[in-house]
Amino acid sequence: MKKLIASILLCCLATVVFAQSGKAGSIAGMIKDDLFENEDRIRMESSNLDQSQKFMLYGEYKKDQWVPFLVNFLIGAGIGSFIQGDKTGGTIALVGDLAGLGSVVIGASSYASASYSDPYTTSGLGLMTFGYIALIGTRIFELIRPFTFTARYNSTLKNALNYFDSVSLTPMIENGIAGLAVTCKVKLN
Repeated sequence: MKKLIASILLCCLATVVFAQSGKAGSIAGMIKDDLFENEDRIRMESSNLDQSQKFMLYGEYKKDQWVPFLVNFLIGAGIGSFIQGDKTGGTIALVGDLAGLGSVVIGASSYASASYSDPYTTSGLGLMTFGYIALIGTRIFELIRPFTFTARYNSTLKNALNYFDSVSLTPMIENGIAGLAVTCKVKLN
């Protein structure tokens, strides 16, 4: 009789564990599909998860900005943003780079062809200047965008999962004595 009760309890426990992991799996699918579009659905589903499951989901799906930053820095054309999953930032950077490069090439060819007949011409210099300014501006955008996108994405992920870093140690000085205090973040809805 004890074995039967133990078996039933074990089955019930396994069912609860698999049901919880199934919810985490469906939330993971919604995050992969589109976090920003599914934010409200993720928030509703994650209310049934415990803090450790939210921590695992957040740790698995949070974004890092350094690889996209380095790719944008070294290669450009928004490739790092595309790698990060930032289609908007990647498209803006790609179009900006193509427009800047096209302006430089067209302006340079216009200047070169006009300078044969008139050595004092400025034809094409304005287009070249615009192209260089566009390339510099786009490069600055490409270097900043991975950081802003990552901050927005991770913040949205944290809010959608209702996840917060609950306990941390904070240095403090009281009456001239240095020490550590335990602090807790509380999310008020």
